[in-house]
Amino acid sequence: MHLLYVSDVRVDAYLVKALREAGHLVEIPDDPADGVAMAADGSYEAIIVDWSSSAMEAVARFAAVAASALVVVIIVPGQESEQARLLEAGADACFTRPAQFIELEERLKALRRLMERARAASGAGVVEMAPAIQAVRLNGREIVLSRREFRVMAVLAAHAGEVVGFDQLLQQAWGDAGEPRLDLLKACLLRLRRKLEAAGVSSALKLVSGHGYVLRPPVAAAPDAAPAKMKIF
Repeated sequence: MHLLYVSDVRVDAYLVKALREAGHLVEIPDDPADGVAMAADGSYEAIIVDWSSSAMEAVARFAAVAASALVVVIIVPGQESEQARLLEAGADACFTRPAQFIELEERLKALRRLMERARAASGAGVVEMAPAIQAVRLNGREIVLSRREFRVMAVLAAHAGEVVGFDQLLQQAWGDAGEPRLDLLKACLLRLRRKLEAAGVSSALKLVSGHGYVLRPPVAAAPDAAPAKMKIF
């Protein structure tokens, strides 16, 4: 998962290290005040608010600017009486410091499963690839792509909800068709984002600075199909 970890006093280095070793991409703002602006970007799946003072205002602000992200708050001992109010303010889960990594990890997984089931039930977040007409249907909108754009989108859709690095995109989208070049890939991604923007779904494709791109919302399988990353029609 792509996580934003924000603390008002000190960073729990052990927790951050454990999350990264488990395969999560964890970003930490240099200043806690920058956390809200980073969260508003919309590229994070979960925001961990590790707070020493009252976390009520911080939780409410993060929940307001990052409606599609999970908000997990970690409070200090003695503030347990605020847990119900924190959940009411927008937190999806509440832990007391020191947070146990295993419990936090499993809670994140469980919350993510619930979100994916909700999207699947509503039919939202489905990415449908149409090779015959070289188009993608995203949230009900059909977008015609060039051959290269279609191949790049297919790779992103196959890993929807995950950050896909530039190297992976070059290897899988270019294949043996000519020399893979980063400048050509970036130009292709720019055109792709413009087409998504014209279709009103520009927020689906996000740049994760220094890492790659992520396609959101996560792909949901058709009700009568086996679990899949994308649907081909």
